[in-house]
Amino acid sequence: MKAIEEVQFSEGYDTPKAFIKDLALMLPLSRVEQYRAECEFFQKKYAMSMEEFESRLHEEKGYEDFEKEDDLADWQFSLETLRWWEEKERNLQKSLEESL
Repeated sequence: MKAIEEVQFSEGYDTPKAFIKDLALMLPLSRVEQYRAECEFFQKKYAMSMEEFESRLHEEKGYEDFEKEDDLADWQFSLETLRWWEEKERNLQKSLEESL
């Protein structure tokens, strides 16, 4: 336990509760940044929004581009997960503010 207390105090936290609150918030913040970066990667790669990309991809009849289909699935997952983590971040922020 001594190591935890040393880290806590070296980072300027006077109580374990304050330390834990910030640590709890770091997880959703890091996930938001991770999935935002993934969405931005695909947006730059295809120079359009996911909705535009999906529409154009499905316009092509009789031809399948498996790389683009995989990218679309990954992009959709990243966007949905980003939105999920953003909501968790907002809820956690609200909860932490109410507990102060």
